[in-house]
Amino acid sequence: MSRTTPFGPFVLLVLLALAVPTGAVARQGGLPHALPPAAAAAAAARVAGAARAPAPLPARWLVAARPSRATARIARAHGARPLALRGAYVVATPRARAFARALGARLRYSEPDAALRRASAYEGPGTDPAGWARGAVVAPGLVAPAAFAPVGIVDDVVDTRVADVGQAKVIAASPVKTLAAARAAAVAHGDDPDAVGHGTEVASVAAGRADGQGVVGIAPGAPLLSYGYKELSCAEVSDGILSLADAGAKVVNLSFDADENCHTLALATAAAFGDGVLLVAAAGNELRPGHDPVVYPAAYPHVVTVGALDLGLAHASFSSTGPGLDLAAPGAAVPVAVPPALDLDGTADGTTRGYGTSFAAPIVSGVASWLIAARPKLQPDQYAGLLRATAKDVAPAGWDGGTGFGLVDLAAALAAPAPAADRGEPNDTVDEVDGTAFDRPDPYAHGRVAASVDPAEDPADVYRVRVAAHGRVTARLRPSTAANADLYAYSGAARSLAARPLARSREAGRATDAITLRNPTNKARTRYVAVRAPAAPAARRTLGTPYVLTLSAG
Repeated sequence: MSRTTPFGPFVLLVLLALAVPTGAVARQGGLPHALPPAAAAAAAARVAGAARAPAPLPARWLVAARPSRATARIARAHGARPLALRGAYVVATPRARAFARALGARLRYSEPDAALRRASAYEGPGTDPAGWARGAVVAPGLVAPAAFAPVGIVDDVVDTRVADVGQAKVIAASPVKTLAAARAAAVAHGDDPDAVGHGTEVASVAAGRADGQGVVGIAPGAPLLSYGYKELSCAEVSDGILSLADAGAKVVNLSFDADENCHTLALATAAAFGDGVLLVAAAGNELRPGHDPVVYPAAYPHVVTVGALDLGLAHASFSSTGPGLDLAAPGAAVPVAVPPALDLDGTADGTTRGYGTSFAAPIVSGVASWLIAARPKLQPDQYAGLLRATAKDVAPAGWDGGTGFGLVDLAAALAAPAPAADRGEPNDTVDEVDGTAFDRPDPYAHGRVAASVDPAEDPADVYRVRVAAHGRVTARLRPSTAANADLYAYSGAARSLAARPLARSREAGRATDAITLRNPTNKARTRYVAVRAPAAPAARRTLGTPYVLTLSAG
């Protein structure tokens, strides 16, 4: 799928702190629409008699519009910088309102950019076996492929002076090229400069070389592509994901999270997935009594979400839970390589042990690199399906919100039959199929379509349907299981599935849903037909709900 313009901690799992002014968020057709106060520059400093100053506004805003020469011209006039995602721009917060107003009907959505804060914890040598994490995933005697698939790391820049990850290529899209620059940027933004080895550590878990020193990654020596950010935010992460996809990454690791959804980031993950990239995200380290929020990008569709296991291969006490959790991997006392200047555990050997889903995720990314190299003809959804279907169950039995489908099992994934590909993806939302988010609209659907939906990973499939002048199209949805998906139809003017549907059919069990769309006008009309996943059981997930959709004219 062509989708971009050519613009081109251990308990660190990075947290994004969104500062959205109270009451500033509204919904327009289901897309986010948030703008800063009219007096944005003064709002951040105003106390207004409150007991404490309000949270400052983010320095930048994200604004997306329907792409055109006029849009680009308006963006330049307001100092907005284009992102890799088509039609999306980042602009200084005080200019965001005027930019959005000037766009008028071209405006698609707007939202605050996000700032992050880091928190790292390190552990010195303990009684745990040094290679336990890799040994829990890679069976002895498993023969590696001749070459592994490239792994992209969106994180602090990977320090190529560390031998274990010296094969990393730092791509040119990021303004940060060296560890020294990353540390200087951290100091400038009030962050801990000793936490900027995180990208190196994450990379070593996935692909550390088997060179007799340091640590050995899951896919030893796999090609690494590093997108080192200057300041982690929704805008930079979105650019990083798409830049890594353009640079040839087949797996992209995302060891950070945000409590607030960012539509730009959601579309960037969808675009990369459509370009053939498997995205792997840390589930988060947010679990504590009374606190277990949904976090992103882990909660996005088509992202493999990974929770952490402790040394007993049980759910780690800090690892976030939820219905979107797919897999689990070791996330306690994971051996990692660190830049020498950041080796703070008391033993100057260039290694330490990491805790957090930040390190469970690259274990799965390394497994995915191995799997893709060994079975190169599959699609990202098939690789994700293989990893879920072959995971080794971890108590409690069956899927659960703490360990997902279980411990990732490389040997089983290599041997299992591949699930059917869903070639229409990503088509979860109207803006993914109508030509606004990506370069062109999806072709009109007709005839028989076999696919599947899943409440967590693929909540809806949207299809463009052409209804001829004075014609009609009948959509019939036949489920393959008793967990029946539902059928909806929307006007061609709908911007999202939050719009009022023209019709819906929600039959129970294995009954067939049917909707007939009529066009009494003299011109052909576009309509959207959506297959929506059934509500997920409170305590269980399945591997998806397959269906057959038939679209017939006349």
